[in-house]
Amino acid sequence: MKSYFDYKEHVLPNGLNLITVKKNTNFTSVQIGLKVGALYETLNEKGLSHLIEHMLFKGTNKRTNHNINDDLEERAGSYDAYTNYSSTVLAITALKDEFENSMELLSDMIMNSTFPKDELEKEKKVVISEIKSSLDDVEEYSFRKINSIAFKDHPLRYDILGTKKNINKFSRKDIIKFYNKYYVPNNCVVSVASPYSHEEAKAMVEKYFGIWKEGNSIKSPLFAEKNKPTKKISYKDNISQNTLIFLYTFHNLTRREELVLETLNYKFGESANSILFKCLREDNGFSYDVYSEVDTTKSIKTLCIYTTASDSDIVDAQKVIEKSITDIKNGTIVFDEKTINHMKKLVKTSLLSLVEDCGGLAHFLLTQRIMEHSIESFEEELKILDEITKEEFLHVANKVFNNPTIHTLMSK
Repeated sequence: MKSYFDYKEHVLPNGLNLITVKKNTNFTSVQIGLKVGALYETLNEKGLSHLIEHMLFKGTNKRTNHNINDDLEERAGSYDAYTNYSSTVLAITALKDEFENSMELLSDMIMNSTFPKDELEKEKKVVISEIKSSLDDVEEYSFRKINSIAFKDHPLRYDILGTKKNINKFSRKDIIKFYNKYYVPNNCVVSVASPYSHEEAKAMVEKYFGIWKEGNSIKSPLFAEKNKPTKKISYKDNISQNTLIFLYTFHNLTRREELVLETLNYKFGESANSILFKCLREDNGFSYDVYSEVDTTKSIKTLCIYTTASDSDIVDAQKVIEKSITDIKNGTIVFDEKTINHMKKLVKTSLLSLVEDCGGLAHFLLTQRIMEHSIESFEEELKILDEITKEEFLHVANKVFNNPTIHTLMSK
């Protein structure tokens, strides 16, 4: 592992998980991840994780929202915050001299937020505006729609942003109750990539996060659900292009098989010269947007295919996708040695490029830990990539590409 990056893992006395990376760089990246997102919310809580992420910027015991924004800008680097289904993340990447300032600021936001009532009412309006904007985004709307069709009970049925009804009803009391449950050190991962030694980085984290009191242990509500095999057409006003999505789940794959699937997906629909791109766009001119994506997050495990087409082409576009999948499964599309080596090279390039970037490496390690993937397996997975055979591609394709949920969104 040392040949790729020099890292250590630590668990602080309060249960906080810490990953430190010593790297020859002029930057530091501090990434804080809480294991809470839309997957963890009950129906009445849908949208709370995302709203709390917004509210972390609205004031602490010693900072107003303006102070927070000014202090973030003063770091003169990049900062980010997001909520997805499995986590809430805040991060700063800046010059190495900003290490302590970044750590102090993030710890204050995460540990000492006050959720001022007047700011909450304003931020509710912002989130509702965000929900409305997502409804106007045809691609985003289409993914929300297929998730609601594909699953009966799984949290993927519901959008990360929540609903307008929920957002309007959330009180400051609701926020604090949810915050106190999940925003605890034993539910937190901190990843630091910097030129400082492991001991120095650890000491800095302990200085600012060591006083954070451990919370109650949280039983994960996560569960797996297979997609419902069905085909459905729905309609929406004022869209100029129809969309088509296929969704598959793959909860029965080993980690090795997931790597095979991720590698196959580069050639199938992720790269600019993919099978889907060639069949749908270059050969038939059906679509401008064509791609497939794989999500290996625990309890999610989905592969989605997305494209657009006109009224006259949408049916034929579906047939082309189905034929491409059949051709892969029965071996009609043959992956020769040159193609397989290129696929492996693409995945390796993607993985190793993370090691070169300070922020990318810190984020990769953070998400590996949150997703409960082994960091130690990084080197092993690179070796597996060298070993993958065309027979494994065929085997995994036949395990995954079965019983899809298919949704077509048409203009009224």
